[in-house]
Formats: sequence, structure tokens, C-alpha cells
Amino acid sequence: MTWLAALAFVTKIEAQNPARKHMGEKHQQYHDSLMNMTYNRVFPIFGDKVYKRGFDIPFPFGIMINSFYGKQGIDITNVNIGIQGPNHSLGPVNLDNVIEFENVDAKAYNVNLRADMYVFPFLNVYALLNYFPLTKTHVELAKPIQIVAEPEQHGWAYGFGVNGSFGFGPLWLSLDYNMSWADMELLANKVFTEIAGIRVGHVFTSNKNPERNISLWIGAMGIFLNNKTVGSIAFSEIFPGMTQGQVEEARQNYNSVGTLTANQKQILDEITQRISDRLNNLPVNDAYITYEMNKAPKSPWAGIAGIQYQFNKRWQLRSESNLINKDRFSIMLSLNYRFLGFKKNHEPI
Repeated sequence: MTWLAALAFVTKIEAQNPARKHMGEKHQQYHDSLMNMTYNRVFPIFGDKVYKRGFDIPFPFGIMINSFYGKQGIDITNVNIGIQGPNHSLGPVNLDNVIEFENVDAKAYNVNLRADMYVFPFLNVYALLNYFPLTKTHVELAKPIQIVAEPEQHGWAYGFGVNGSFGFGPLWLSLDYNMSWADMELLANKVFTEIAGIRVGHVFTSNKNPERNISLWIGAMGIFLNNKTVGSIAFSEIFPGMTQGQVEEARQNYNSVGTLTANQKQILDEITQRISDRLNNLPVNDAYITYEMNKAPKSPWAGIAGIQYQFNKRWQLRSESNLINKDRFSIMLSLNYRFLGFKKNHEPI
């Protein structure tokens, strides 16, 4: 199917929308103006043909500012721990038979800038630039000792994505996919994330202003991470609330593991000794714990619901929440500005 055939298919489906059969005078005039205008912009391709059929489409270029808060349950497996000091290093060695996590979740605050363009009336591409002023991971360790840690960090991310939108009857359908790479303060490798989403919604147009409307939608979103995380943390920062009694308890618990190897015992002995030295105000020689582990969302998919208020074709205010899942919650608020771009004779507006 060519792009033009696909466009004809979509507009044919949209033409079944019964709302168009009962337009008021103001909406009829607006509808007629779309059919009669000369659309001479470069994008979207086939935009003139869509307008000639009397269908309204967004301005092709947009700049969106998003603020985001999210909390996600995390599963951690394949834990490998090592020690990196100024004069020597140990490991890493796998400690899955020693370390057990009770609960792990990550919280993130995110401000991002999104620039997008409609290549075709139904195909949008975009680029992302994200800043994480604060991310916090809540880690509840069950074995070899019960203790809670909440490391914090910040970072930047960049990415790109694609979105397809289609109309059928009184509803619209949106399919979205993007990927991003994040550089976080405590991690040695980039965090690669893929997000896929599907949304179905309806547009309620204002009776007084054809350009003003409210969109409501529901759908589902999936988040997929590269499962390997590599990083390091200084002994001066690990488990800041740990006591000497908990150090001794940890030693007793890991030494009771019947499958403990000599390499594992060496790593664990040095970790507990350096934490004990820190508690007794002895130098820890700028040593770091290095770690490698696999991380994945507990539930990759979750339900979403959203709303957008369009003031006019240039300005829109949007909110969306990822709330239909016990292992994930998120809320986003965004402001979008759209513009026409370049004329076919390359004159900017």
C-alpha cells in the first residue's frame, strides 16, 4: 500500500464520523474554509490533499516541554560485586546465593524537551532531550542483613521516536515507540530504554470555536530496559545508617551459607571490614564497591489515561497518568506549541 493509498484509507474511515453530519454554522464555515484553502507548506506530505477533503490536521512542527514524575518497581538478578582500591582490586564475583532483595523501586523526576514533525498527516517523528534533576532508588536488602539504602543521582538522556495516528469512526488510534540513552551519575554504562504505547481516544470539539477541543484517551504503555547495569559506589557512601552490630550480623549470616566460595568470602570479608573501619573513623583508602547486575521492571506494561485541552492549533496543554498497575505510577504535564514551518518556496513563516 502506498502512502497515498493509506491516506485515502484513513480519510475514508474518518468520513464515517457521524458528528460531521450535524455541524453548526460556525463549524460548517470552518470546514468549508479547509476545503477551499491553498496549503503550500512542505510538511506534512499530502497535507493539501487532506485539507481538500475537509479534514483538519495539526500544524506540522511542534515544541513540547514535559515535566514527569514516575515510580517503578524493579527486579534485580545476577548480582556481581567487586572492590576497586588505589592499590588493588578484587572480583567481581557473583553473589546471588548470598544477597536477597526484599523490595526495590526507582523514583525519577524528569524535565524534557521534545521537538517533533509530521512527515505525513498520520506519521510523526520526534527527538527528545531529558534532564533528571533527581532519581532515587529505594533498596530493601533482606540477606545477608536487613537494611535499607536510597542512593540518589542525576543525569541526562537523549532519544528519538515515531508515532502513527489514525481515525476510525468517532475515535482515533495512536501507536507510539521511542528509544533513549541516559547517562546517570553513578552508572558506568548508558541506560538504554524502549517505550511502546497504544492509545485510543475521542475529541470533543467546542461549540463556539472549531479550533478548540478536549481529547480524552486510555491505553497501555510498556517500558523495557537494557537489563545490565554497571556502576560503583564509595565505601564512604554505602549503607550510611549501618551499625557495628549489623556488620557482625552480616558476617555471621554470609558465613553460614553452605555454598560460599573462597572468592565470595574474600569479597564479603573485605566489604564488611571496610564498613567497620569507616564506623570506627578509620581511613577506607578511597576504595569503591563495583557492581554489575540485571535490572528489569516488575511489570513492563501498565494502563494509562490522559487528557489534552487545545486552546487553538498553536497551543495545547496535556496530562497523562500511568496508574493502572500496582508496580508503576507516573504523572506527566506538558505544554505544546505548534507551527507551520516552511512554505514550498522555502519562505519561513
